[in-house]
This record gives sequence, C-alpha cells and structure tokens, in this order.
Amino acid sequence: HKSQIVIRQSQRADEERCIADRIAAEQREKKQKEREFREEEFEVRRAKRKLKQAATEVILGERDEIPADLRAAQMQGYRNEVRRQLQGRKNAFNISQPNIREPQGGLVREKHIDRETYRKRQSAGGGIPSGSINAHERNWNMAVSSLFSKAVLGK
Repeated sequence: HKSQIVIRQSQRADEERCIADRIAAEQREKKQKEREFREEEFEVRRAKRKLKQAATEVILGERDEIPADLRAAQMQGYRNEVRRQLQGRKNAFNISQPNIREPQGGLVREKHIDRETYRKRQSAGGGIPSGSINAHERNWNMAVSSLFSKAVLGK
C-alpha cells in the first residue's frame, strides 16, 4: 500500500515537472518570437533605408542602377525577403541553444496513424476537406458531366 502511494507521488511530481517544463518552454518560445519580430522589423527598416539611399544615388547620378537584391526585396514585399535572409541566421542561432529536458512521452503525444487508417481517411474525403471550394467544384463538375454525357452520346 505504501509503495503505491510513493509511486503515485512520484508520478504527480513528474507531471508537475512536465507542466513546469512546458510553461518554461512556452515562455522561452514567446521571448524568441518577440525577439525575431523585433529583428525582422529592424531588417525591414534597414532594407527600406538602403533602397531609398540607392534610389537617391541613382537620381544624383552616383550609381547606375538600384541593386537587384533591393529591387527584389521591394517587389516581393520586404518581409518575405527579410525572412528568407534571416532564416539562415536563425538556424545557426538554434544550434547553440540548450535543449530542454522533455518528459518521457514527449511534450505533446502524437497519435501514430497507420497506413490503413491514413488510406481510409484519404479515400473517404478524396484528400480534400469537405468544406473546401475544390470539393464543391469537383461535385459540380461531376453533376454537370453526368447531365450532358448522354446528350453528347445521342448525336
């Protein structure tokens, strides 16, 4: 009886540590996202400043044309271009971060779907969510083709 109590207490302690680790991980993730957002905003401002400066230099005749990377950044929207450039830096940063201790079952238990279940799901929905436009369009095309297939064959 006492051993069961001890086992339950240790399980509760493990669960509490797991919850504390999850909270700490979420807080670190939140700070990381905020830092990335501030960094991205700074890079966008810097790219806009560079573009403006290059455009001014072109107008003044100091430069032949605006650099291709700045033009691409402007055309694609600064955020997309900056995100692409920061991706390499972010990957290098993540390597140096310490890993958190995950609980035995992992932070979130993922349900493993076997091949049969996956195929049943795919065949049931045709791989398209039922509320999507593609599903409605597919049904409409099937209905229209079934109506007019006899008229074409009758000629």
